[in-house]
Amino acid sequence: MDTCEYQSSCAYYNILKIKSPVILGYIKEEYCDSSYSECARFMVSKAHGPKHVPIYLFPEDIHEACKILDELNNS
Repeated sequence: MDTCEYQSSCAYYNILKIKSPVILGYIKEEYCDSSYSECARFMVSKAHGPKHVPIYLFPEDIHEACKILDELNNS
């Protein structure tokens, strides 16, 4: 099974690992270990690097990821 290449450096993942292992299990199943290319955090990381992913960005927030990518691509 493929795993997201940014999993170990993902702030969201690492916070959930400590604060909410139950939610992390769901996120890993839905994104980290399967459909990570559909993760908003992955999209921004892949295009511009993990340092450009805001802590508030949720994996399912594709709309916000598109706004961030537009801003980064036009700066």
